[in-house]
Amino acid sequence: MSDMPDSNYDLKKQNELLKKEIEDLKQKLGEKEHELSDDTQEWYKVLEKYSREGIFLIEKGHLIQLNKMGYKMFGFDEHDDVIGMPSLDVFDDEGKKIIQEKVEEKFIGFYKVTAIKKDGTRFPVEIYGRNIMFKGREVRLAIIRDISESVETEKKLQQNEIKFKTLFEYAGDAILVGDENGYIVDMNGRFSELTGYDRNELIGYFVEKIFTKESLKRNPLKFDLLKKVPLIISEREVLCKDGRIIPIEMNTTLMENNYHLAIIRDLSERKKNQLELMEKNMELQLAKEKAEENDKLKSEFLANMSHEIRTPMNGILGFARMLGEDDIDKEQQKFYIDIIENSSNQLMRIIDDILEISILETKQVKIVEHPINLNRLFLELFTIYDHQAKNNKTPLYLKTVLPDDKVTIYVDDVKLRKVICNLIDNALRYTNEGYIELGYELKGDALYIRIKDTGIGIPKDKQKKIFERFSQADKHLSREYGGLGLGLSIAKENTELMGGKILVASEEGKGSEFTLVIPYKPVNTEDEENEIKNKDRAIVEAEGINRHDLTVLIAEDEEVNFFYLTTIISKLNKNIDILHAKTGAEAVEICRNNDKIDLVLMDIKMPKLNGLDATRMIREFRPGLNIIIQSAYSTFEDRHNALDAGCNEFLEKPINVELFKDILKRMILKKSEHDN
Repeated sequence: MSDMPDSNYDLKKQNELLKKEIEDLKQKLGEKEHELSDDTQEWYKVLEKYSREGIFLIEKGHLIQLNKMGYKMFGFDEHDDVIGMPSLDVFDDEGKKIIQEKVEEKFIGFYKVTAIKKDGTRFPVEIYGRNIMFKGREVRLAIIRDISESVETEKKLQQNEIKFKTLFEYAGDAILVGDENGYIVDMNGRFSELTGYDRNELIGYFVEKIFTKESLKRNPLKFDLLKKVPLIISEREVLCKDGRIIPIEMNTTLMENNYHLAIIRDLSERKKNQLELMEKNMELQLAKEKAEENDKLKSEFLANMSHEIRTPMNGILGFARMLGEDDIDKEQQKFYIDIIENSSNQLMRIIDDILEISILETKQVKIVEHPINLNRLFLELFTIYDHQAKNNKTPLYLKTVLPDDKVTIYVDDVKLRKVICNLIDNALRYTNEGYIELGYELKGDALYIRIKDTGIGIPKDKQKKIFERFSQADKHLSREYGGLGLGLSIAKENTELMGGKILVASEEGKGSEFTLVIPYKPVNTEDEENEIKNKDRAIVEAEGINRHDLTVLIAEDEEVNFFYLTTIISKLNKNIDILHAKTGAEAVEICRNNDKIDLVLMDIKMPKLNGLDATRMIREFRPGLNIIIQSAYSTFEDRHNALDAGCNEFLEKPINVELFKDILKRMILKKSEHDN
């Protein structure tokens, strides 16, 4: 702190004045003659009366003269008999020793000792001593000044300076001291820690060195302003030695002698917290807006769902009643039945979507991969949708580019089928003219499955939104084209579960292309390839379903469902013998007592003994019997439990007639090969 203003300035000034006063006294006492003149004696009398110092004349170690201040200083009364007392009696032992040495040396000058008052109080004094001639004799003159106040003041100043230095060096904030021209004269250790500069790298440099140019341009330094205001608070940017830029708050005030004291606080953490708070507030605001949007979407979804469910239900119930009228002909009857069937399919799709989105929300869905032939899957989907596409006058084209041995892959066929069906349904719904194209290609280790249409297209700003639940590119689309706004969300989530993604390329008014990218996992083992090929061969080679007898046990407690299955089977093959079990236990007993049963259609939900437990029991004594589990539940757990119980196939209700027909063909072929 050598460059700081002197904190002892006032004390030193006072000492200098006192010394000058004593010097004047020395001259009046006759420094050269060593003898008091008459005028000097008169002056001495005045000085003796009015001087602020005690004046003592000592001869041979005894006091022979003192002024009034001397009496007062040592606590004596003017009537006290002090003349002739040993002069050293009013000093402590150390003081006596020092004074004795000075007297023996005939020392001329100042020195400090500790004096003792009449009541024993000790106090510091400064003595000016010298030998003089008094009435023809050489005596010792001692001018004594009580320096208690100045010593205490100096002590306090020293303590304050220690405190200041301690605070200066160990302050939590950086501190910088500059002169009136802006040059750095001191800095504390915290400033060095903050900026990386040592004292010798900044002391004497202009303060602008530590700030960035942008900071100074934005907020120039204003030293003159401190003469008008007591404190300036400003935010700046400090340029550190290593090139880092730190935001700071600088509180600058004017000290004595026009020195500037600046307390500098690092704002990095505060700025970081402010930024994080702003980001958090923004996130909360977005979350609030998202929640409000979701509430709005859900409200719209519920209203839309009510409409979507009631519309097909109206068709089913209305035309079912009309079928009971007597005056309808066969053509009208067929027309009504088509409407009921289409409405039922529409209702089933809605229910499937609602159930699927509920299952996905649980986050408990698992992937079960099986080997499937992609060409066969595409051909099957083409067959299902081709008729609908032709009715819409938007033909469906199929492009399969790889041979069967390249597209027999491991994949969750249920989820893959569901995703592709959702995308085809979407294309059919929004394409009024042109065409729809379904195909795939292999790129490296990924399969790119594409569904392209020439429909209404999607605006670019809405292409991300369409994959959100309950959302459509336009609100009026749900009214004009129908749908709940769940299809693409379900497709996206199922694709991601399979380790893939969905891409969309679209132009409003010109159509859309959705690309499903999934990992390519080819089936390499010969046994698995043969298993797939045998299934295909079974369907192709089973030309006449009516040529073979078959015994089927339908385990179903609902009469309507039993009648429905019986009707389907009878239309497929009049030679099939159908048995009926109304409970799981009854199904077990019939299979135990009838070894001619070729196939069991087992409902999961059965009284007395459920379908899964019944299947396990039948497997114990008929391990080769074909058992198909049928259920209105179609979750991963349901399928897994059915396969674990020992069933051969799993059919969702309502039964897909084409799929059921394929299964029966395999059963017939298997029986035919066994009989031959």
